[in-house]
Parts: sequence; structure tokens; C-alpha cells
Amino acid sequence: MASDKEGASHLARNSVIVQKLIAPDPLINSESGLFFHTRRLAGYDGETGNFYALQGAEITFDSYFNALPAHLLDLQATNRMQVHVKATGRCILELILVRHGKSGDKLVHVILDAQGDTKVIELPDMPLEGLVYARFVAVGDLTIEAVDYVVTGPVRNDVKLTSVITTFRRDDAVQKTSARLQRYFDRNPDILPDFDLLVIDNGGETDSIGFPKGRIIKNKNYGGAGGFTRGLMEAADLGRSTHVLFMDDDAIFFPESIRRTLAVLYFSANPKLAVSGSMITEAHKWRLWEASATFDRRCKPIHNGRDLRKFEDVIAVSQVETFKSRYGGWWYFCFPVEAVKTWPFPFFVRGDDIYFSLSNDFDILTIPGVVSHQDDFFAKQSPLTMYLDMRYHLVLHLTFDHLKLDGKGITKMMRSYFDRFNDAYHYESAEALIMAVEDVLKGEAFWEDNLDLAERRAQLAALTVNEKLTTPLIFGREETTPHSPKRQKGRWRALQRKLSFNGHALPDRFFYSKAVLFPLEVRAHTKDSFRRRSTITFDQSSQTGYICRIDRDRYFANRKRFKAVMKRLMDNYDDLQAAYRENREKLATKDAWRERFSRS
Repeated sequence: MASDKEGASHLARNSVIVQKLIAPDPLINSESGLFFHTRRLAGYDGETGNFYALQGAEITFDSYFNALPAHLLDLQATNRMQVHVKATGRCILELILVRHGKSGDKLVHVILDAQGDTKVIELPDMPLEGLVYARFVAVGDLTIEAVDYVVTGPVRNDVKLTSVITTFRRDDAVQKTSARLQRYFDRNPDILPDFDLLVIDNGGETDSIGFPKGRIIKNKNYGGAGGFTRGLMEAADLGRSTHVLFMDDDAIFFPESIRRTLAVLYFSANPKLAVSGSMITEAHKWRLWEASATFDRRCKPIHNGRDLRKFEDVIAVSQVETFKSRYGGWWYFCFPVEAVKTWPFPFFVRGDDIYFSLSNDFDILTIPGVVSHQDDFFAKQSPLTMYLDMRYHLVLHLTFDHLKLDGKGITKMMRSYFDRFNDAYHYESAEALIMAVEDVLKGEAFWEDNLDLAERRAQLAALTVNEKLTTPLIFGREETTPHSPKRQKGRWRALQRKLSFNGHALPDRFFYSKAVLFPLEVRAHTKDSFRRRSTITFDQSSQTGYICRIDRDRYFANRKRFKAVMKRLMDNYDDLQAAYRENREKLATKDAWRERFSRS
């Protein structure tokens, strides 16, 4: 950590606001249950920007965005916790501590007669091993302007955070993000000295941003891996940053996340601590997609599906947990620069964040309320993403000892993906998978020769015809039947599917007359594609989708290619494992990236 004069001054400061209230915002998230819960007439006034409770009503901040995860702050004996409340009206205020598996403890119960001034409430000098939240009962009409959690006493660390955004021809998204940050820091200047913004422009479209502490670096398009690495290199070379925060250009999050990230880092005694932002998808903004994830044969989201409107689920996701093969997505991933031993692998995109996390000895933590809102993953799926996903699946299993699979295990993994798509008429995705295996087999030369992936991207774009999303997709609804996950189940049906190559060996007279209609999030469903001449994958809200038709010649040609490429993989498997372990010391180094950038 820094120890210069500026750092010493920072360490000596007497108090730190570690958390402020987050208010619903329709441009980010307005699910009220993620911000507060009420009884009678209470809520949030979007016009004034204040919370309120009319006489006799209650408003409680036992919520994902506004309960304080006090147990994540590694406080010292000299630290104390205060709550600063700015309100107007007479009320009962309670501060409650909730711990996992235990009933709540009432820390404070006071009557406030507030006149728009700030009231300071001291919390008891006791371990705060859980979530702390405020509950207001309005004696008269009540307006709440602020509830700030403040830690007094020295901080452990002088933290200087550089946020890196990588963008490719998405200047509009960059401008929105930088403007959102500027508005936040205009109202929160206390943490601005600890934050800088660096935009890596891979597409040549962003020339300026509305954030005075931001800089732009023009970069050759080596994808997200190259862009984020360029930002990390800049921060490391300047030597002013203790931590780097990777963020997507289109990541939508509350900038209060930065305060909460800094707060945990200020007080942490763990020099390896990294903060991973969770993810909520656009389809259901009350439901958690992941609180980081693990990888083994596939990505496994942690706490997937938790209903964040329910406080018991919030308590569950706030626990500090240890997971094998845990990684943080680069839509929001903050890590200490000094802990970086292995640099990103040149994947271009996809898998770089997993490789980076697994290669470095980070202790990954998620913080309630530090979350990015992203487009649904299923809306991004395509033969291109299949190609990218299968490359990194193979490379990770070839590289890391704890993920090592024998030949039988790797074959089983790859065949499960291939059969799913090829059997369900997604022949383009199946071909993309084969291309991924072919490229992994080429070893080091492929990665160095394809840093921009331009040739492969062009080939995959030309390949994608039937699986290309179309808006609006026109088809006759009367000629379809809705998807049913229960259809074609059972041992007899499974045997029929296997013997007939999922219908590809059957004559037309055995096929249904109607196409099956899948929602967009259900792609390549083998069972329900059986004996259909075509399948339609469709999103009702956007009228977007695509149509796949059975093609027997293509199906069997893909199977032949897959068998051949897997034989090559097995014949060279031991040598490949040795090579990819060595590549970790060659392809994923700072010097290797410096040489690549020098070619630009």
C-alpha cells in the first residue's frame, strides 16, 4: 500500500463514510423491494429525491441495496461505527443487526425530532458480524434525506483506484457511464481523490469524455483481453494505483458501488482481497444471476436465482464464502495490482476473466449492492460465442492442474456440447465448436497470430445464417406448438432418439407437422426438437429470433468432422497439456503484452 505524504494524510483522517443510501432509478433499477420495505403510506419520492413515511407508516431499509454489510469491514479496536441521519419530522428510529442463522439484535431505539439537521447516532462498541439496517416509524409525517454509515478512526490502507473501461465503437455507452460517474462525484467529492478513470478505446471512436479525472488511450483492437491489459499496464507502470477496477463499457451500475468497494479496501487486512461485482440481468431486476461464479467443465453462477426482494436471500448472499475455482466477471472486478502474478491470456474476448482469476491468488469477495445490470446472456448466444466459449473451456482444462481432465473426461465434456447443438439443428454452432478445437490444437502460434481474431470473426459471421437473430421474425403462429420441457421424456423415447440420431435417420413421414416454438432463453433443446422439421427460437417482447431446419447431410458431415478433430485432440493431448502449462509462462506475461502493444 502507498506510504507517501498524501497516503499518510489519508490514513490519519478521522472518519470515512462507508455507505450511503441508494435510491430507485428507472434507468438502472427501480424494484422497490431491493431498496426498502414499507407498511402503510411510505416510499421514495422521485421528484424530491427523498424517502418518506406519512404519519403512522414505516419504512425499513432491510434490503439488498441499503442494508450495511458491516461484517465485511475489517475494523480495528480504534474504529467506531456511527449512523448520520438527515431527516425532517418526528419518528422512532431503530438500528438492527441481523446475522446469518440468528434472530436480529436491536442496537439502537431512539425517538428523533429532526428539523432537517443531521443527527449522529453511535452504535454500541461490539462486533458487528452481520447486516445492519435502519427502521423508521413515522410519529408525524417524515422525510428522510440521508442515512450515512460512518466509521471513525484510522483506516488501514491508502487506496488509489484506477477504473479501466474497454470499449469498441460504443462511444454512446462510454459517454453515459462517464456522465453518470461525474454526476455522482459532483455530489460525493470526499472519495474523488482516490479514483481515476481510464478508457481504452479499441475502436477509435471515443475522443473525449465528460469526466475531468478520466483519460483515453487509443489501442489496437485485441479485444477485451487486450484492452483491459493495456489499462492494467498503464496503471502498473505509473505506480500510483494500489488497485485496478475493470468495468464493461455498457455495464449499468449505481456509482455508489465505488464507495462501497473503496470502504472494504480501506479497512481490509488482506492484501490479496479482490471485489467482484455481482450481476442482475435486464429481464428480472429483482433476481440475482450470480454473486461471482466458479468454473469446472462449465461456468456455475453462485447464488443464481436468489430473489433479492426477500431479506432472507439478501442475508444468504452476503455471507463470506470460499469456493474452489472462483472467478469474477470483468463487468466489475477490482483487484490489487501487487497481487497480479499472471497477466491475461490473449483470448480476445470470453474466458479471459476466468483465466485471470484462476491464475492469480486473489481472495474474491462480493458486496451486497455492488452489482452490474447486464443484457441477458441468452440474447448474446450465437455460433461466435459458442466458438469463443469452447476455446476457453479447452484451454482452462489443459492449463490448470485442479481442472485437469483425462482424455475420457475431455471427450465427454466436448461431446455433450457438440451433441446438444448438432442434434437440435444448430449445425452452425456445432461447426463453430469444431473450429474452436482446431484452433486450440494449433497452440502458441495461433494465439500470437490471431490477437485481433479478425479472420475467424469474419469466417464465423459468414457461417451464421440460420442462427442469426432477425427482428422482426415473421412466421405463422398457427403452424407452431409451444415448447414443453416434459415432451419426449422417458427411457423408450431416449432410446428412439439415440438410435435415430435424434430423428436425423428417420423418414419425413415420422415427423410432426408443426414446428416447436422455443423462448429465446431455451436454445438447442434436443428432446423437444425430436421429430420436428423445424424449430423456432423467439423472444416475444422484442420480436427477435431465428428458425432452424433439419438438415441430414449437414448433421452427419458435422459428426464426421467432430470425430476426426477429437481424434487429433486425443492423439496430441499430453503434449498439448504440457504446452499450455508452459504458455502460462509465455503468453500471459506483462513482457509478452508489452511486445504485442509495441507492434501496434
